[in-house]
Amino acid sequence: MRGLLLLIVPTALAACGGEKTSTEPPPTTTGTEVFTPGNTFSPFSTTISVGGTVTFRITGVPHNVIFSTAGAPANINVVSDASVSRTFMTKGTFPYDCTVHPGMSGQIVVQ
Repeated sequence: MRGLLLLIVPTALAACGGEKTSTEPPPTTTGTEVFTPGNTFSPFSTTISVGGTVTFRITGVPHNVIFSTAGAPANINVVSDASVSRTFMTKGTFPYDCTVHPGMSGQIVVQ
């Protein structure tokens, strides 16, 4: 019986090693894309590093991107079937809206 326990305990401990969880924030990137499936921005929130670029891929119906925070790059006028990029040089959270479609909003977090 004792020999059997010596085999079971190490095996059980090894099986419990599993995945480690982390409270670290998700990694930031220097460039990413935001899409417009219907009347939403996807993803809603995008995290990038200072100096990173976000490309807005606007397809289908016309949309615009209007930033509401100081330090944000230039707004994007109403376009459809276009890709428009903006570079973020300042840390902060930059909310934006499509004023063509009320309630269509997103944010860029720059770290």
